[in-house]
Amino acid sequence: MEHPFGYAALGLLALALALVVLTGLLGPSAAQPPLPGGPSWLPPYRFSAHPSAGLVTGLLLAAALLGALGLGLAMRELGRGWAPDPGRLTVAGVVAALAVVCVPPMGSADHLVYAAYGRLAATGGDPYRDTAATLVRQGDPVGAAVEAPWTDVPSVYGPVGTAQEWFAARLGGSSVHTIVLVLTLLGALAFVLTGLLLQRVAGPDRPARARVAILWSLNPLLLFVAVGAGHLDAFALVFAVGALAAVRRSPALAGVLVGLACATKISLGLYVLALAWGLRGRPRALGTLLGSALAVGVATYLPVGFGAFDQLRENSRLVSLAVPLRLVLKPMESAFGHDTARTLIGLLGWLLAVLVVWLLARTAARARPVALDRVARDSAAAAALLVLAWLLTTPYSLPWYDVAAWAPLVLLAPSALDGLLLARSTVLVCAYIPGREVPLPDSVDSLQHTLRATVGPWAGAALLGAVVLVSLRAGGPARPRSPRSPAVPRS
Repeated sequence: MEHPFGYAALGLLALALALVVLTGLLGPSAAQPPLPGGPSWLPPYRFSAHPSAGLVTGLLLAAALLGALGLGLAMRELGRGWAPDPGRLTVAGVVAALAVVCVPPMGSADHLVYAAYGRLAATGGDPYRDTAATLVRQGDPVGAAVEAPWTDVPSVYGPVGTAQEWFAARLGGSSVHTIVLVLTLLGALAFVLTGLLLQRVAGPDRPARARVAILWSLNPLLLFVAVGAGHLDAFALVFAVGALAAVRRSPALAGVLVGLACATKISLGLYVLALAWGLRGRPRALGTLLGSALAVGVATYLPVGFGAFDQLRENSRLVSLAVPLRLVLKPMESAFGHDTARTLIGLLGWLLAVLVVWLLARTAARARPVALDRVARDSAAAAALLVLAWLLTTPYSLPWYDVAAWAPLVLLAPSALDGLLLARSTVLVCAYIPGREVPLPDSVDSLQHTLRATVGPWAGAALLGAVVLVSLRAGGPARPRSPRSPAVPRS
Protein backbone atom coordinates (compact mmCIF):
# COMPACT_ATOMS: atom_id res chain seq x y z
CA MET A 1 0.00 0.00 0.00
CA GLU A 2 1.37 3.41 -0.98
CA HIS A 3 1.40 6.11 1.69
CA PRO A 4 0.45 3.88 4.66
CA PHE A 5 0.91 6.85 6.99
CA GLY A 6 -1.72 8.73 5.00
CA TYR A 7 -4.33 6.07 5.65
CA ALA A 8 -3.19 5.88 9.26
CA ALA A 9 -3.88 9.62 9.42
CA LEU A 10 -7.43 9.05 8.19
CA GLY A 11 -7.87 6.40 10.87
CA LEU A 12 -6.74 8.85 13.55
CA LEU A 13 -9.15 11.50 12.25
CA ALA A 14 -12.02 8.98 12.36
CA LEU A 15 -11.08 7.91 15.89
CA ALA A 16 -10.95 11.53 17.06
CA LEU A 17 -14.41 12.21 15.63
CA ALA A 18 -15.76 9.01 17.20
CA LEU A 19 -14.53 10.16 20.62
CA VAL A 20 -16.28 13.53 20.15
CA VAL A 21 -19.56 11.82 19.24
CA LEU A 22 -19.20 9.36 22.13
CA THR A 23 -18.66 12.20 24.59
CA GLY A 24 -21.77 13.93 23.27
CA LEU A 25 -23.88 10.80 23.61
CA LEU A 26 -23.03 10.54 27.32
CA GLY A 27 -25.27 13.51 28.03
CA PRO A 28 -25.00 16.68 30.14
CA SER A 29 -21.58 17.11 31.72
CA ALA A 30 -18.85 19.61 32.43
CA ALA A 31 -18.53 19.95 28.65
CA GLN A 32 -22.21 19.78 27.68
CA PRO A 33 -24.96 22.01 29.11
CA PRO A 34 -28.53 20.69 29.28
CA LEU A 35 -30.92 21.48 26.43
CA PRO A 36 -34.40 21.94 27.89
CA GLY A 37 -37.44 21.61 25.68
CA GLY A 38 -38.16 19.16 22.90
CA PRO A 39 -39.48 17.24 21.10
CA SER A 40 -37.20 14.40 22.17
CA TRP A 41 -37.43 12.59 18.82
CA LEU A 42 -35.50 15.41 17.15
CA PRO A 43 -31.71 15.51 17.37
CA PRO A 44 -29.48 16.19 19.14
CA TYR A 45 -29.65 12.85 20.95
CA ARG A 46 -28.00 11.92 24.22
CA PHE A 47 -28.28 9.55 27.15
CA SER A 48 -28.18 10.59 30.79
CA ALA A 49 -25.04 8.74 31.84
CA HIS A 50 -23.93 11.57 34.15
CA PRO A 51 -20.27 11.29 33.09
CA SER A 52 -17.68 12.74 35.43
CA ALA A 53 -15.79 15.91 34.59
CA GLY A 54 -12.58 13.88 34.49
CA LEU A 55 -14.00 11.40 31.98
CA VAL A 56 -15.31 13.98 29.49
CA THR A 57 -12.14 16.06 29.83
CA GLY A 58 -10.00 13.01 29.11
CA LEU A 59 -12.13 11.94 26.14
CA LEU A 60 -12.12 15.38 24.54
CA LEU A 61 -8.40 15.94 25.15
CA ALA A 62 -7.71 12.56 23.57
CA ALA A 63 -9.91 13.50 20.61
CA ALA A 64 -8.06 16.80 20.15
CA LEU A 65 -4.58 15.27 20.40
CA LEU A 66 -5.39 12.28 18.17
CA GLY A 67 -7.01 14.63 15.66
CA ALA A 68 -3.94 16.89 15.69
CA LEU A 69 -1.65 13.90 15.18
CA GLY A 70 -3.80 12.72 12.28
CA LEU A 71 -3.75 16.16 10.69
CA GLY A 72 0.01 16.38 11.07
CA LEU A 73 0.51 12.99 9.40
CA ALA A 74 -1.94 13.92 6.65
CA MET A 75 -0.10 17.19 5.99
CA ARG A 76 3.18 15.31 5.67
CA GLU A 77 1.78 12.69 3.29
CA LEU A 78 -0.10 15.25 1.19
CA GLY A 79 3.18 17.11 0.79
CA ARG A 80 4.73 13.88 -0.50
CA GLY A 81 2.17 13.39 -3.24
CA TRP A 82 -0.56 11.42 -1.46
CA ALA A 83 -3.89 12.17 -3.14
CA PRO A 84 -6.82 10.00 -1.98
CA ASP A 85 -10.17 10.29 -3.76
CA PRO A 86 -11.55 13.79 -2.95
CA GLY A 87 -15.13 12.71 -3.70
CA ARG A 88 -15.13 9.95 -1.10
CA LEU A 89 -13.43 12.21 1.42
CA THR A 90 -16.06 14.90 0.86
CA VAL A 91 -18.89 12.41 1.42
CA ALA A 92 -17.15 11.27 4.60
CA GLY A 93 -16.93 14.90 5.67
CA VAL A 94 -20.68 15.37 5.21
CA VAL A 95 -21.34 12.23 7.28
CA ALA A 96 -18.96 13.50 9.98
CA ALA A 97 -20.70 16.89 10.15
CA LEU A 98 -24.12 15.22 10.47
CA ALA A 99 -22.80 12.88 13.18
CA VAL A 100 -21.50 15.81 15.21
CA VAL A 101 -24.83 17.65 14.84
CA CYS A 102 -26.70 14.58 16.11
CA VAL A 103 -25.19 15.03 19.58
CA PRO A 104 -25.55 18.16 21.72
CA PRO A 105 -23.05 21.03 21.43
CA MET A 106 -20.04 20.79 23.73
CA GLY A 107 -17.00 22.81 24.67
CA SER A 108 -18.85 25.96 25.73
CA ALA A 109 -22.32 27.23 26.55
CA ASP A 110 -22.26 29.97 23.90
CA HIS A 111 -25.02 28.35 21.85
CA LEU A 112 -27.44 28.99 24.72
CA VAL A 113 -26.88 32.74 24.60
CA TYR A 114 -27.23 32.65 20.80
CA ALA A 115 -30.64 31.09 21.37
CA ALA A 116 -31.47 33.88 23.82
CA TYR A 117 -30.47 36.59 21.34
CA GLY A 118 -32.70 34.97 18.76
CA ARG A 119 -35.54 34.72 21.23
CA LEU A 120 -35.14 38.42 22.10
CA ALA A 121 -35.26 39.39 18.42
CA ALA A 122 -38.26 37.13 17.77
CA THR A 123 -40.26 38.53 20.70
CA GLY A 124 -39.64 42.22 20.08
CA GLY A 125 -36.52 42.73 22.18
CA ASP A 126 -33.19 44.24 21.15
CA PRO A 127 -30.24 41.80 21.44
CA TYR A 128 -27.84 44.77 21.36
CA ARG A 129 -29.42 46.31 24.44
CA ASP A 130 -31.32 43.52 26.19
CA THR A 131 -29.81 40.31 27.56
CA ALA A 132 -30.79 36.84 28.69
CA ALA A 133 -31.58 38.40 32.06
CA THR A 134 -34.32 40.40 30.33
CA LEU A 135 -35.94 37.13 29.23
CA VAL A 136 -35.57 35.69 32.73
CA ARG A 137 -37.51 38.63 34.18
CA GLN A 138 -40.23 37.88 31.65
CA GLY A 139 -40.36 34.23 32.72
CA ASP A 140 -39.00 32.98 29.39
CA PRO A 141 -37.38 29.51 29.55
CA VAL A 142 -34.85 30.34 26.81
CA GLY A 143 -33.31 33.09 28.91
CA ALA A 144 -33.29 30.86 31.98
CA ALA A 145 -31.12 28.28 30.18
CA VAL A 146 -28.25 30.73 29.57
CA GLU A 147 -25.17 30.13 31.71
CA ALA A 148 -22.43 32.34 33.12
CA PRO A 149 -20.70 34.47 32.01
CA TRP A 150 -23.30 35.41 29.36
CA THR A 151 -26.44 35.96 31.43
CA ASP A 152 -26.23 39.75 31.29
CA VAL A 153 -24.16 40.44 28.16
CA PRO A 154 -25.68 41.97 24.98
CA SER A 155 -24.85 40.58 21.55
CA VAL A 156 -21.49 41.28 19.94
CA TYR A 157 -22.50 39.82 16.56
CA GLY A 158 -23.59 41.69 13.48
CA PRO A 159 -27.15 41.96 12.15
CA VAL A 160 -26.76 38.99 9.78
CA GLY A 161 -25.77 36.81 12.72
CA THR A 162 -28.77 38.14 14.63
CA ALA A 163 -30.99 37.31 11.65
CA GLN A 164 -29.79 33.72 11.79
CA GLU A 165 -30.57 33.57 15.52
CA TRP A 166 -33.99 35.16 14.91
CA PHE A 167 -34.77 32.54 12.25
CA ALA A 168 -33.83 29.71 14.60
CA ALA A 169 -35.95 31.20 17.39
CA ARG A 170 -38.94 31.65 15.09
CA LEU A 171 -38.80 27.95 14.28
CA GLY A 172 -37.96 26.81 17.80
CA GLY A 173 -40.32 28.99 19.83
CA SER A 174 -39.65 28.58 23.54
CA SER A 175 -37.74 25.28 23.12
CA VAL A 176 -34.01 25.71 23.69
CA HIS A 177 -33.52 22.22 22.25
CA THR A 178 -35.13 23.13 18.92
CA ILE A 179 -33.54 26.58 18.60
CA VAL A 180 -30.09 25.09 19.16
CA LEU A 181 -30.84 22.30 16.66
CA VAL A 182 -31.66 24.86 13.97
CA LEU A 183 -28.53 26.88 14.78
CA THR A 184 -26.26 23.82 14.62
CA LEU A 185 -27.89 22.59 11.41
CA LEU A 186 -27.30 25.98 9.79
CA GLY A 187 -23.71 25.94 11.01
CA ALA A 188 -23.15 22.40 9.70
CA LEU A 189 -24.70 23.32 6.34
CA ALA A 190 -22.42 26.36 6.14
CA PHE A 191 -19.39 24.22 7.05
CA VAL A 192 -20.17 21.65 4.35
CA LEU A 193 -20.89 24.36 1.78
CA THR A 194 -17.61 26.06 2.65
CA GLY A 195 -15.78 22.81 1.90
CA LEU A 196 -17.52 22.53 -1.48
CA LEU A 197 -16.67 26.15 -2.32
CA LEU A 198 -13.04 25.59 -1.35
CA GLN A 199 -12.87 22.57 -3.65
CA ARG A 200 -14.38 24.63 -6.45
CA VAL A 201 -11.71 27.30 -5.95
CA ALA A 202 -9.01 24.60 -5.85
CA GLY A 203 -10.08 23.47 -9.33
CA PRO A 204 -9.78 20.01 -10.91
CA ASP A 205 -6.36 19.21 -9.42
CA ARG A 206 -6.84 16.01 -7.39
CA PRO A 207 -4.08 16.61 -4.79
CA ALA A 208 -5.38 20.14 -4.16
CA ARG A 209 -8.95 18.90 -3.70
CA ALA A 210 -7.78 16.08 -1.44
CA ARG A 211 -5.95 18.63 0.73
CA VAL A 212 -9.15 20.67 1.05
CA ALA A 213 -11.26 17.61 1.89
CA ILE A 214 -8.90 16.33 4.60
CA LEU A 215 -7.78 19.56 6.22
CA TRP A 216 -11.22 21.18 6.12
CA SER A 217 -14.10 18.72 5.70
CA LEU A 218 -12.56 15.95 7.87
CA ASN A 219 -10.70 18.20 10.31
CA PRO A 220 -11.82 17.00 13.79
CA LEU A 221 -10.62 20.19 15.50
CA LEU A 222 -12.86 22.30 13.25
CA LEU A 223 -15.79 19.88 13.40
CA PHE A 224 -15.61 20.04 17.20
CA VAL A 225 -15.26 23.79 17.73
CA ALA A 226 -17.10 25.14 14.66
CA VAL A 227 -19.88 22.60 14.11
CA GLY A 228 -20.14 20.61 17.33
CA ALA A 229 -19.93 23.64 19.63
CA GLY A 230 -22.61 25.52 17.69
CA HIS A 231 -20.62 28.73 17.17
CA LEU A 232 -21.57 31.32 14.53
CA ASP A 233 -18.11 31.36 12.97
CA ALA A 234 -18.86 28.68 10.36
CA PHE A 235 -22.04 30.50 9.32
CA ALA A 236 -20.13 33.78 8.94
CA LEU A 237 -17.20 32.22 7.11
CA VAL A 238 -19.21 30.70 4.27
CA PHE A 239 -19.88 34.23 2.97
CA ALA A 240 -16.18 35.12 3.07
CA VAL A 241 -15.19 31.94 1.23
CA GLY A 242 -17.95 32.59 -1.29
CA ALA A 243 -16.30 35.97 -1.88
CA LEU A 244 -12.96 34.24 -2.52
CA ALA A 245 -14.69 31.99 -5.06
CA ALA A 246 -16.42 34.92 -6.81
CA VAL A 247 -13.80 37.67 -6.74
CA ARG A 248 -12.20 37.06 -10.14
CA ARG A 249 -15.40 36.85 -12.17
CA SER A 250 -17.66 39.18 -10.19
CA PRO A 251 -16.10 41.73 -7.83
CA ALA A 252 -19.61 43.06 -7.14
CA LEU A 253 -20.84 39.66 -5.89
CA ALA A 254 -17.64 39.19 -3.93
CA GLY A 255 -18.23 42.56 -2.27
CA VAL A 256 -21.80 41.61 -1.34
CA LEU A 257 -20.67 38.30 0.14
CA VAL A 258 -17.76 39.70 2.13
CA GLY A 259 -20.08 42.47 3.34
CA LEU A 260 -22.47 39.81 4.65
CA ALA A 261 -19.54 38.06 6.33
CA CYS A 262 -18.51 41.27 8.10
CA ALA A 263 -22.14 41.93 9.06
CA THR A 264 -22.09 38.55 10.81
CA LYS A 265 -18.70 38.82 12.50
CA ILE A 266 -16.67 42.00 12.15
CA SER A 267 -13.25 40.31 12.37
CA LEU A 268 -13.83 38.92 8.86
CA GLY A 269 -13.04 42.42 7.66
CA LEU A 270 -9.54 40.99 7.18
CA TYR A 271 -10.96 39.24 4.13
CA VAL A 272 -11.81 42.64 2.64
CA LEU A 273 -8.11 43.52 2.79
CA ALA A 274 -7.19 40.16 1.27
CA LEU A 275 -9.65 40.53 -1.62
CA ALA A 276 -8.46 44.09 -2.21
CA TRP A 277 -4.90 42.79 -2.46
CA GLY A 278 -6.00 40.23 -5.01
CA LEU A 279 -7.56 42.99 -7.13
CA ARG A 280 -4.60 45.38 -6.91
CA GLY A 281 -3.84 46.85 -10.30
CA ARG A 282 -7.53 46.69 -11.28
CA PRO A 283 -8.91 49.93 -9.83
CA ARG A 284 -12.39 49.61 -11.34
CA ALA A 285 -12.87 46.08 -9.99
CA LEU A 286 -11.44 47.11 -6.62
CA GLY A 287 -13.84 50.06 -6.43
CA THR A 288 -16.76 47.76 -7.27
CA LEU A 289 -15.73 45.31 -4.54
CA LEU A 290 -15.38 47.99 -1.86
CA GLY A 291 -18.51 49.84 -2.94
CA SER A 292 -20.74 46.77 -2.85
CA ALA A 293 -19.29 45.65 0.50
CA LEU A 294 -19.92 49.11 1.96
CA ALA A 295 -23.48 49.14 0.60
CA VAL A 296 -24.20 45.81 2.28
CA GLY A 297 -22.73 47.08 5.54
CA VAL A 298 -24.86 50.21 5.49
CA ALA A 299 -28.01 48.30 4.50
CA THR A 300 -27.61 45.74 7.28
CA TYR A 301 -26.50 48.04 10.10
CA LEU A 302 -28.84 50.97 9.49
CA PRO A 303 -31.96 49.19 10.80
CA VAL A 304 -30.25 48.23 14.07
CA GLY A 305 -28.24 51.44 14.58
CA PHE A 306 -24.84 52.09 16.08
CA GLY A 307 -25.85 50.29 19.29
CA ALA A 308 -24.76 47.10 17.52
CA PHE A 309 -21.16 48.21 18.10
CA ASP A 310 -21.48 48.94 21.84
CA GLN A 311 -20.56 45.48 23.12
CA LEU A 312 -17.91 45.17 20.44
CA ARG A 313 -16.16 48.21 21.88
CA GLU A 314 -16.37 46.65 25.35
CA ASN A 315 -14.87 43.39 24.09
CA SER A 316 -11.98 45.22 22.44
CA ARG A 317 -10.50 45.77 25.92
CA LEU A 318 -10.56 42.09 26.92
CA VAL A 319 -7.48 39.90 27.18
CA SER A 320 -8.18 36.16 27.16
CA LEU A 321 -6.14 33.71 29.20
CA ALA A 322 -4.52 31.50 26.54
CA VAL A 323 -2.83 34.21 24.43
CA PRO A 324 0.81 35.35 24.59
CA LEU A 325 -0.07 38.95 25.45
CA ARG A 326 -1.53 37.65 28.71
CA LEU A 327 2.08 37.32 29.89
CA VAL A 328 2.53 41.10 29.90
CA LEU A 329 -0.90 42.05 31.23
CA LYS A 330 -0.10 42.21 34.95
CA PRO A 331 3.23 44.05 34.53
CA MET A 332 1.57 46.61 32.27
CA GLU A 333 -1.39 47.06 34.62
CA SER A 334 1.03 47.61 37.49
CA ALA A 335 2.93 50.20 35.48
CA PHE A 336 0.10 52.05 33.71
CA GLY A 337 -3.17 51.15 35.42
CA HIS A 338 -5.99 48.91 34.17
CA ASP A 339 -7.51 51.04 31.41
CA THR A 340 -4.27 52.37 29.92
CA ALA A 341 -2.70 48.91 29.99
CA ARG A 342 -5.64 47.43 28.06
CA THR A 343 -5.38 50.16 25.44
CA LEU A 344 -1.63 49.66 25.08
CA ILE A 345 -2.01 45.88 24.82
CA GLY A 346 -4.56 46.31 22.03
CA LEU A 347 -2.12 48.57 20.17
CA LEU A 348 0.73 46.14 20.82
CA GLY A 349 -1.35 43.32 19.37
CA TRP A 350 -1.85 45.17 16.08
CA LEU A 351 1.84 46.13 15.88
CA LEU A 352 2.82 42.50 16.42
CA ALA A 353 0.32 41.42 13.75
CA VAL A 354 1.97 43.75 11.22
CA LEU A 355 5.37 42.35 12.20
CA VAL A 356 4.16 38.75 11.76
CA VAL A 357 2.72 39.58 8.32
CA TRP A 358 6.06 41.11 7.33
CA LEU A 359 8.02 38.11 8.61
CA LEU A 360 5.80 35.47 6.99
CA ALA A 361 5.08 37.24 3.69
CA ARG A 362 7.81 35.38 1.81
CA THR A 363 6.62 32.02 3.17
CA ALA A 364 3.02 32.76 2.19
CA ALA A 365 4.08 33.90 -1.27
CA ARG A 366 5.90 30.61 -1.84
CA ALA A 367 2.85 28.65 -0.63
CA ARG A 368 0.56 30.12 -3.31
CA PRO A 369 -0.72 27.30 -5.54
CA VAL A 370 0.17 27.70 -9.21
CA ALA A 371 -3.12 26.11 -10.34
CA LEU A 372 -5.26 29.08 -9.26
CA ASP A 373 -5.67 32.27 -11.25
CA ARG A 374 -3.70 35.23 -9.92
CA VAL A 375 -6.63 37.00 -8.23
CA ALA A 376 -7.84 33.93 -6.33
CA ARG A 377 -4.28 32.83 -5.55
CA ASP A 378 -3.20 36.15 -4.11
CA SER A 379 -6.49 36.70 -2.28
CA ALA A 380 -6.30 33.29 -0.60
CA ALA A 381 -2.64 33.73 0.35
CA ALA A 382 -3.31 37.18 1.77
CA ALA A 383 -6.35 35.96 3.73
CA ALA A 384 -4.40 33.07 5.24
CA LEU A 385 -1.50 35.34 6.16
CA LEU A 386 -3.57 38.18 7.61
CA VAL A 387 -5.88 35.98 9.68
CA LEU A 388 -3.05 33.77 10.96
CA ALA A 389 -1.06 36.85 11.99
CA TRP A 390 -4.11 38.23 13.78
CA LEU A 391 -4.77 34.93 15.59
CA LEU A 392 -1.18 34.72 16.82
CA THR A 393 -1.12 38.27 18.19
CA THR A 394 -4.63 39.41 19.16
CA PRO A 395 -5.24 40.01 22.88
CA TYR A 396 -8.56 38.14 22.76
CA SER A 397 -8.81 34.84 20.94
CA LEU A 398 -10.77 31.59 21.25
CA PRO A 399 -10.29 28.27 19.42
CA TRP A 400 -13.29 28.61 17.09
CA TYR A 401 -11.81 31.79 15.63
CA ASP A 402 -9.30 29.57 13.81
CA VAL A 403 -11.78 28.50 11.13
CA ALA A 404 -11.18 31.86 9.40
CA ALA A 405 -7.51 30.93 8.88
CA TRP A 406 -7.97 27.25 8.01
CA ALA A 407 -10.28 28.01 5.07
CA PRO A 408 -7.82 29.98 2.90
CA LEU A 409 -4.83 28.00 4.15
CA VAL A 410 -6.14 24.70 2.75
CA LEU A 411 -6.07 26.31 -0.71
CA LEU A 412 -2.33 26.95 -0.51
CA ALA A 413 0.57 24.63 -1.19
CA PRO A 414 2.03 22.90 1.90
CA SER A 415 4.28 25.21 3.90
CA ALA A 416 5.40 26.09 7.40
CA LEU A 417 2.13 27.99 7.81
CA ASP A 418 0.38 24.61 8.13
CA GLY A 419 2.39 23.69 11.20
CA LEU A 420 1.94 27.09 12.81
CA LEU A 421 -1.83 26.97 12.49
CA LEU A 422 -2.10 23.33 13.53
CA ALA A 423 -0.06 24.02 16.67
CA ARG A 424 -2.11 27.12 17.49
CA SER A 425 -5.45 25.30 17.02
CA THR A 426 -4.37 22.25 19.04
CA VAL A 427 -3.19 24.35 21.99
CA LEU A 428 -6.32 26.53 22.02
CA VAL A 429 -8.75 23.61 21.70
CA CYS A 430 -7.06 21.77 24.56
CA ALA A 431 -6.98 24.94 26.67
CA TYR A 432 -10.77 25.33 26.46
CA ILE A 433 -11.73 21.77 27.41
CA PRO A 434 -14.15 20.96 29.03
CA GLY A 435 -15.47 24.48 28.43
CA ARG A 436 -18.41 25.27 30.71
CA GLU A 437 -18.10 27.76 33.57
CA VAL A 438 -19.13 25.26 36.25
CA PRO A 439 -17.46 23.99 39.45
CA LEU A 440 -14.91 21.29 38.64
CA PRO A 441 -13.07 18.70 40.75
CA ASP A 442 -9.72 19.99 41.95
CA SER A 443 -7.71 17.79 39.59
CA VAL A 444 -9.70 18.83 36.50
CA ASP A 445 -9.77 22.46 37.54
CA SER A 446 -5.99 22.45 38.07
CA LEU A 447 -5.42 20.84 34.67
CA GLN A 448 -7.73 23.28 32.93
CA HIS A 449 -6.12 26.28 34.63
CA THR A 450 -2.64 25.04 33.73
CA LEU A 451 -3.54 24.50 30.08
CA ARG A 452 -5.36 27.79 29.75
CA ALA A 453 -3.32 30.16 31.89
CA THR A 454 0.19 28.70 31.58
CA VAL A 455 0.56 26.36 28.59
CA GLY A 456 -1.62 28.53 26.34
CA PRO A 457 0.21 31.86 26.66
CA TRP A 458 3.70 30.33 26.72
CA ALA A 459 2.91 28.15 23.71
CA GLY A 460 1.62 31.27 21.96
CA ALA A 461 4.89 33.04 22.73
CA ALA A 462 6.80 30.04 21.39
CA LEU A 463 4.78 30.23 18.17
CA LEU A 464 5.82 33.86 17.77
CA GLY A 465 9.40 32.69 18.15
CA ALA A 466 8.71 30.03 15.53
CA VAL A 467 7.51 32.76 13.18
CA VAL A 468 10.98 34.32 13.33
CA LEU A 469 12.61 30.96 12.60
CA VAL A 470 10.27 30.31 9.68
CA SER A 471 11.10 33.75 8.30
CA LEU A 472 14.84 33.09 8.56
CA ARG A 473 14.49 29.72 6.81
CA ALA A 474 12.52 31.38 4.01
CA GLY A 475 15.33 33.88 3.43
CA GLY A 476 14.25 36.66 5.76
CA PRO A 477 11.31 39.07 5.62
CA ALA A 478 9.88 39.94 2.22
CA ARG A 479 11.51 42.88 0.51
CA PRO A 480 9.70 45.38 -1.69
CA ARG A 481 9.08 44.08 -5.19
CA SER A 482 8.40 45.65 -8.50
CA PRO A 483 4.81 45.79 -9.78
CA ARG A 484 5.64 42.96 -12.20
CA SER A 485 6.54 40.61 -9.35
CA PRO A 486 3.59 40.72 -6.93
CA ALA A 487 3.81 39.43 -3.40
CA VAL A 488 1.55 39.03 -0.44
CA PRO A 489 1.10 42.36 1.40
CA ARG A 490 3.53 43.08 4.18
CA SER A 491 1.17 45.25 6.22
